[in-house]
Amino acid sequence: MLRMRIVQAPLKLEEYRAILQDYNRLTAGHIPLHEFVHWVTKSPEGPAWHALLETEDGRIVGHTSVFPLRTGTGESGLMAAKSEYSFLHEDFRKEKIQGHETVSRPAFIILLDHLFRHCQELGWGPIFASTNDKNQVFTRKVGLRPIEFPLRECLLVLKPADAARLTPNLSNWQRAGLFTAGLGHTSVWPLAASLLAYSNGINKLPVQSMKARLEPRLFSFFEDQASLAWRYLEGQYVRFGFTGASDDFLIAKRGSGAGYLRVLQWRLENVRTFLPLFGALVREARQQNALGVRWAVYDGNERSGELVRAMKKVGFLCAPRVRTVMIHKKEEKYLDPSQWNINDSLFSFDP
Repeated sequence: MLRMRIVQAPLKLEEYRAILQDYNRLTAGHIPLHEFVHWVTKSPEGPAWHALLETEDGRIVGHTSVFPLRTGTGESGLMAAKSEYSFLHEDFRKEKIQGHETVSRPAFIILLDHLFRHCQELGWGPIFASTNDKNQVFTRKVGLRPIEFPLRECLLVLKPADAARLTPNLSNWQRAGLFTAGLGHTSVWPLAASLLAYSNGINKLPVQSMKARLEPRLFSFFEDQASLAWRYLEGQYVRFGFTGASDDFLIAKRGSGAGYLRVLQWRLENVRTFLPLFGALVREARQQNALGVRWAVYDGNERSGELVRAMKKVGFLCAPRVRTVMIHKKEEKYLDPSQWNINDSLFSFDP
């Protein structure tokens, strides 16, 4: 028999360690303990709430959490929140929860439902989660509804053989195409892109120095300095901007020998600033020995069409995708994609 506990962060350090051990194992994740504690305790809007499933001897075998996010609209009474770090140990998935012995729902669904209801009673919402198709079956059972965001997943390859081998979720013919395209990318862009960046006033700038602005859409995140400081851990991200009057910028997650330099957040008031920013990205990716550059361009951005065309002209491979986000709120306006200023900053909290 399992016990359920709902508690606000901070937890004891050994509890965080126990949660993370199973979460990393079950998801093949590599989240360090200090980063996990950072995400669930230091949001500008306050710490996360956790729901725990424990055995009678106190061992944590199930967990989910919801942390609040500050929106960029400044609208009062709106407290968006994100569900993260959910798991139930495989040995306990058929166990009952004390007080819910006669309930036919699985233990993990009961856990999610109680935490979401608790957060909604506090005035939080909408609560949203990004999950795969398999897990959407479970999230629908606790009142989450899908919203689809079309995008173009764009790749520029600088290490063709490694990219063809290590890029996930590709068929054999797609890997062959990635390798072939990468041969062309590496023969043209490393030198040319560096010259573009150096000649157009591009600099690395502190992430937190970005000018805050109010967004007309309900859901725009990481637009103020406190949110930027929480979201972008020092040393893991790079921001490129201009020394002149332009406020155009992009923030990217640093790459590695086994990963891409990944653009997470960007602002382009004029698509002509793409080329120097592109040059800076390629130069940075080469310095980090990254596989290349990865940039997801969501359709809802007013510059998305122009940007994808510009990216294709310099050789990016751009494939259509749809990202599904599950929303735990019944108001129809929250299910309207046009109300969301969406980018990959919401979906890559892991190292």
